[in-house]
Amino acid sequence: MGFAHIPVRSARTLGAGGLLVALLAMGGMGCDRGEAIDNVAPETHLAVKSIERYGADRLNSKVSMSWYGTDVDGYVTGYELSLDGSTWKHSAKQDSVFLFSIPAGSDTADITLYVRAIDNQGQRDESPASLVFPLKNAPPVAEVDQASQSLGSALGVLTYRWTATDPDGNETIAGAEVRMNNGTWYPIDPKQPMLTFVLEPDAGGGMGATASLFYGNAVQPALTGLDGLQENGGNIFQVRLTDIAGATSEVDSALEVTLLRPTSDLLVISGQTASVTSSYQGWLNALSLSYDLLDLNANSGEARPYYWNPTFKHILSQYDRVLAVTNSDNALDPVTGATQPLLAHMAQALQAFTTQGGKLMTTTAFGPNTDFTPYIGAFPMDGIVTSSGQVRLVPDSALVPQVSGNYPDLHPSSIVIGISPLVASADAEVFYRAQLTKLSGWQGDNLVAVRRKYLGNPAHINEVFFSVELHRVASSSQAMEDLLEQILVYDFAW
Repeated sequence: MGFAHIPVRSARTLGAGGLLVALLAMGGMGCDRGEAIDNVAPETHLAVKSIERYGADRLNSKVSMSWYGTDVDGYVTGYELSLDGSTWKHSAKQDSVFLFSIPAGSDTADITLYVRAIDNQGQRDESPASLVFPLKNAPPVAEVDQASQSLGSALGVLTYRWTATDPDGNETIAGAEVRMNNGTWYPIDPKQPMLTFVLEPDAGGGMGATASLFYGNAVQPALTGLDGLQENGGNIFQVRLTDIAGATSEVDSALEVTLLRPTSDLLVISGQTASVTSSYQGWLNALSLSYDLLDLNANSGEARPYYWNPTFKHILSQYDRVLAVTNSDNALDPVTGATQPLLAHMAQALQAFTTQGGKLMTTTAFGPNTDFTPYIGAFPMDGIVTSSGQVRLVPDSALVPQVSGNYPDLHPSSIVIGISPLVASADAEVFYRAQLTKLSGWQGDNLVAVRRKYLGNPAHINEVFFSVELHRVASSSQAMEDLLEQILVYDFAW
């Protein structure tokens, strides 16, 4: 059994030594001149004489106590503290917070604290002050942050934040365990507040699933093969704690989430309206392409990851190809407080995805006051062309490919305004230009699409970027189907 000694504050030492010396000098004591006087040991006093507490009213293992010493023929220089009356620890302080250790397997203990003063001649109080502390261990508390967890249906990835506390002091927390549903309890580091579960490749059968567990933003899992998850079914995350006395917390649970297993190597991410999302689904279905859909705007954004990192990055890691369809509407990141377009929130994770060999096709639009900081580097562009005046695309004009291949001209069915021609990055290749109608002195390039080769390899195209929302130039469904097939099936076939 031991205790931690935590200094709180210093105080002036109490004593009557100064007064006694003055009296001796005045002959106030009846002793002969030159007669030696034995040093008198100091006395020690605790602020509390006794503590009477029983049952549930016992103290927890974190206790504050103060003391002082007096010395009639000198002054107190320090103190020594002990829990057994034989092993002492020196202290210059007169108060402290103690974290006592209750023996493992027991939830109560009576612990005696001894304190003795030391005077200026090194003499110790021969009758130390003592106090018995009636202690009762309080169990730790585990709590899942339901406000930040995944909701509704989740695509192969679940992220949770949780807290671990103990009334006796968080230092007394000895361990933590987690499980999914009624699966196995797995030990984890109790100091890791963010946990992400990622479905592992299906071993067949479809009756259950295993997952890898990641701490925080780590790229390598802390645990693998965790059981208990139900693919395409409801999942409840649970956590519990133990402390150094062996007490176990109540189990805390997250809200139930349906975990969907990826069914394709193609992920469609939509940050568009329901009608635009439906249009893309129609074109892909006409091509008989298998894909998973992550609709970030459906059900008031229910499927939108609370944490773009790590949750969204892990979602992307399950796929080989991604089609991102977004607009310029702003969205709030509840973690960082940033308000910006969804594509800006996704940019860092998408950049990591393409750097690792993922293939990405993006179609979006930019507002007049867009901050391009998140985009530069993440996509093959350095900004957009700005000019006074106006520019538009009329029905008898087109987006025209600048490379050979089965890339169709794309025509609008009505006048399109708000066009944002691109400034290409140094490693980008010109892909599409727009036959723009320039008004009121507008000047600038007409580049509206670029593409990038994977690490400079001309045989491997892995990124295509349109600064025009393609559904606005989709007067021909066949042309859209041809474009999507050429890029998603043939250009990305490596």
